Amino acid sequence: MSRRASIETPEVENADFSSVVDRVLVFDNFFSETQRLLLETWALQTPHWMLTNSSYSERGEAQHRIWGASYISAWKKGGWAGLPPTLFAAVATLFRRLGVVITDVQYVGLNGQLRGQDASTHTDCALDSPDLLSILIYIGEDTDGDLHLFDKDDPLRLLNRVTFKPNRVVALDGSIPHRAFAPTGDGFRMSAIVRGTYRCQEPGSALPVAGAPSE
Repeated sequence: MSRRASIETPEVENADFSSVVDRVLVFDNFFSETQRLLLETWALQTPHWMLTNSSYSERGEAQHRIWGASYISAWKKGGWAGLPPTLFAAVATLFRRLGVVITDVQYVGLNGQLRGQDASTHTDCALDSPDLLSILIYIGEDTDGDLHLFDKDDPLRLLNRVTFKPNRVVALDGSIPHRAFAPTGDGFRMSAIVRGTYRCQEPGSALPVAGAPSE
């Protein structure tokens, strides 16, 4: 029997994050038009893109590395406020609208893929981790490049796909094996990623997105 990876498309205000194991939540048109444009312009023009996320063949041979930028060092030094202001604002909007907060960040950064730069299948955390969440913000040009989701017990068995779409937010159980495919044309596929330990917010409580991270 295969493990499921359910894809849900709830309204933001009705999203249930009490348990994310085996779940993928998809939200379209997440940011306002102004914030979307600011985020995409910043991501495309940021001057410190670097090579990240190696991709390998099925035989384990290195193929290429995917463009990206990591901000985990900035977060460790200055907390959420240490991030670039545009990314900081996007993360604050994420937490406020979704009613969750990443309390212990494992990674925060950008990924960018061009044609031929298919990512390798991977997981973000240990199997069925109940308190870990991966959040993807799809930004950039209107192109293709699906996120493929695989069976936890058989990582070669494809279970489902999430289509790449600008201004789409995907929050998922990072222990589901997944793989982001590159565009088939000459477009540029980008995503901002935040992942780590999370907790749900009590209604009306303040979101701790400023200051240094807790020890």
